[in-house]
Amino acid sequence: MRFDSVKVCFVPLAMLAVGCRMPMEEVTVRTDDLIKDRQASLAGGVGDRVDLQPDRYVVGNPLPRETGNLQNPPTVDPAAEDLDFQAVQEPDAEAEAVLDRIRADEERDAEADPLPLDGALRWASTNSIEYTGAEESYLLAALGVVTAEHLFAPQFFNDTSVEAGQGLDPRYESAFRAINDFGVRQNLPFGGEVTARFIAELTEEIDDASLGDGIHSATFVLDGRIPLLKGSGLAARESLIQSRRDLVYASRSFETFRRDFLVSIITDYLDLVLRLNAIENAKRSVDLNRQVEEREGALVAAGREDPFQADLARQATLFALDDLARQQDRFRLALDRFKVRIGMNPEQRITIVPIELQLPIPETTQDDSVRRAFDFRLDLQTARDRLEDLRRQIDLAENGMLPDLDLIARVRTNDPQLTDGVNFDFSEALYAGGINLSLPLDRINEAVAVRAAQVRYAQGERVYQQTLDNAAVDVRQTLRDIDQAQFSLLLQERNVEIAQNRIASIDAAPDRANARDRTDAVSGLRDAEDARDEAKRNLQVAILNHLNEVGMLRVTPEGRLQPLPNMPVGEITRLESR
Repeated sequence: MRFDSVKVCFVPLAMLAVGCRMPMEEVTVRTDDLIKDRQASLAGGVGDRVDLQPDRYVVGNPLPRETGNLQNPPTVDPAAEDLDFQAVQEPDAEAEAVLDRIRADEERDAEADPLPLDGALRWASTNSIEYTGAEESYLLAALGVVTAEHLFAPQFFNDTSVEAGQGLDPRYESAFRAINDFGVRQNLPFGGEVTARFIAELTEEIDDASLGDGIHSATFVLDGRIPLLKGSGLAARESLIQSRRDLVYASRSFETFRRDFLVSIITDYLDLVLRLNAIENAKRSVDLNRQVEEREGALVAAGREDPFQADLARQATLFALDDLARQQDRFRLALDRFKVRIGMNPEQRITIVPIELQLPIPETTQDDSVRRAFDFRLDLQTARDRLEDLRRQIDLAENGMLPDLDLIARVRTNDPQLTDGVNFDFSEALYAGGINLSLPLDRINEAVAVRAAQVRYAQGERVYQQTLDNAAVDVRQTLRDIDQAQFSLLLQERNVEIAQNRIASIDAAPDRANARDRTDAVSGLRDAEDARDEAKRNLQVAILNHLNEVGMLRVTPEGRLQPLPNMPVGEITRLESR
């Protein structure tokens, strides 16, 4: 077998720019495949929606240039005398001006695009920073698997060195030397590695290179090492095993996030609806207080009431107006924060559709719910598997206590002093093999590692048990929250009826009530309506939290709540519910 070693030395240089982007594309494809394979085993089934999108990330510069602000970034912090502040000359605090502002805001809101609950969930699952961050954490775990798997794939390498000068070779006063080392390395799945290398060398005299052919040499080397004790078996693949298990944990964590995120977004949306209901209740309170104020004013003008009765009615109206303005401002602040959370521009004008979520109350017991949580909750499954990881670390530490006993072998061909090209002759190859033994005379560090692994496992057992106990407490609490919300809703609906009857009784016998009685009745109705609306919201949120805590909440790939069998899910608007 003969070929020119000069060409062998310089062929890799011609391949330098070939396939520069191929590794990046391969990483993207392998990462996406891992995500899809892993996600297929979960109920969410969002593997097709979570993928690595290279166009979304910044492209780096392998040779960045230093800028003037690299070590000293500028700071903008002007002095007090350079700042401008303008105070309002005559603040307008009249109640009618506040009402005019509220009406103007409502008119602008009427022209905004409605955002129903499903639309908010879809938008959040696509644009939310929280959701995108959870996806990328999932992708990072998949990238870790790609790295770990690559350690057990054939790894090609090529090293080229070029030297010129005196003292490189005793045969020449000054010489030029080019060496190319090309090979492949393979880590074995149960420990050790095998390396095959082809080393080509060219040495030429610089002073009179044209008079001689120089020295050409080429060598083929095959090295192998297989551990028999320390570092053998599953211990050799621990990094790969753990990375694949971490990907499973990441998939569970992402699905758990999606379910928590769904509950959180629905809760925030229902909170906005609750604030809208409070605004409507406040408006009705203002109207009722205005009626009381007008009636008391007429009675005072007729001389049938003392003037302070009209003042009391006027004062109640002003309090109601102030409360209405405060409810409006709180709603707008909460709406802006909600838009930021779901990844929407705060300047975008939207309207919240006032709905009530209709979820049936689950029929279950505390013991059944706890058992379901232990079986279904993904975070508890991960906690159980992480405890197994700690147990496996003890075995790995014990493996580190064993002696180093390795089988080694080498095959080398050709004579490095060969001239006139390369001629591989395996009949004259050099062979060597043997055993390398290192007795464990000093294993203090390894013994410490064993004890540390045992302690960490003992800690992990207690933490795992505490995790189960906390989960059981949380599940039982969700059932109590459902009972409490049911009880509160019954009471508050009764309170609304009582408050309405109280106002009706006053209207039926107006001469028997004064301004205080009327304004107290209006305030009582407002409080009862707010408490009833909050109890409805609390009941639906409690049901969602219960389903999530027992691991029975399911989310569609689009980020919507997926109904379970025999669990109808509906929505009704605020007008339909009243």
